[in-house]
Amino acid sequence: MKRLLLFICLLSYSLRSTAQDNAVLDVADLAAAGKQKAESYIAKKGFAFTGTDYKTDTVQRDYEFRSKIKIDSFPVQRSITSFSTKEDFSLAYHTTSTPEYRKILSTLKSQGFFCNTEKDSLSATPRLFQHNDLTVCISRKPIDDSTADYTFVLHKQELPKPKQISFAEDLSAFNSHECLRFYFGDKNVKKDVYYLSDMKLGKCSILFPNTSRQAVFLWGDEVNNCNLSKIYIGGELMAETNMTYENNIPENEWRLRSGVHPGMSLYQLRMLNDAAFEISGGNSPTTGLVAADSTGKINFKMAGVILGCMNCTDPAFSRMKTINSDVAIQEERILFVHTIILDPRIKPEEKPEGK
Repeated sequence: MKRLLLFICLLSYSLRSTAQDNAVLDVADLAAAGKQKAESYIAKKGFAFTGTDYKTDTVQRDYEFRSKIKIDSFPVQRSITSFSTKEDFSLAYHTTSTPEYRKILSTLKSQGFFCNTEKDSLSATPRLFQHNDLTVCISRKPIDDSTADYTFVLHKQELPKPKQISFAEDLSAFNSHECLRFYFGDKNVKKDVYYLSDMKLGKCSILFPNTSRQAVFLWGDEVNNCNLSKIYIGGELMAETNMTYENNIPENEWRLRSGVHPGMSLYQLRMLNDAAFEISGGNSPTTGLVAADSTGKINFKMAGVILGCMNCTDPAFSRMKTINSDVAIQEERILFVHTIILDPRIKPEEKPEGK
């Protein structure tokens, strides 16, 4: 009888311990489910829909865990919120179970997720875990001395199909080094630094380095190598990989939807824009940069253009703050498109009106 009671006690403790250590759902699976399958996955895991809210262009749907199966030996609150816009979809999973938090964290690591700011402390600032096209941002908010709300914000990056990548603007779909690596392969993407000035460096990733398909991605979040800030298109750029490369880099093949491409002459650029524009001269910190507020058919605000020059070493050019494109053509200055800088945060419609 004593043995039977001991067995029952041990079995009860084992089941209770297992329940506390098990996660209700697989966060990676939920993130990978995407917008179309997420609701079905959530329902299967015991969550019930509780309501919808609308905030500007975002649809928020809330779910609460209402499983009839007892899985915890202590009260635990669990909920899921989905956020949906026309272009994007993300989920937030909340749990007050510390064992579940630890289990989810352990599972993510075993599935290949990594974090550049990994810390063991439960009070660490939000941490971003990445793997292929999935991200999980984890944070902790204390409720009282013994409990906390653990939040997992899940996002699956929608990546274009290969046939959808035709122009330089299409590269703005890649919002992290990990997405680039996952899509194009380890051999074609390299982490590097970009010399923004003599005193300032920026962390970047280079797609197809030192080739005719080269593109440099600068990151707004340099710790996690994500949040796309700028894309540089051109041949001999100011990335360390380019500056130490001893061979000639082929002329860059990427072009904008407008038709602008590296190597294009000033005359061709002027005809394509169908209007004159101003260029920073030799007495400017941005020599060769086409004015962003230039009118015409080309959006120089969204796609900054820096011109190189083969005969601009004379004193007259060195004294100029700006030079008009038509004047430069009349003076037979050999100017050409050297670098294109894409800003993905600026929409195509944000363009000065033509005169």
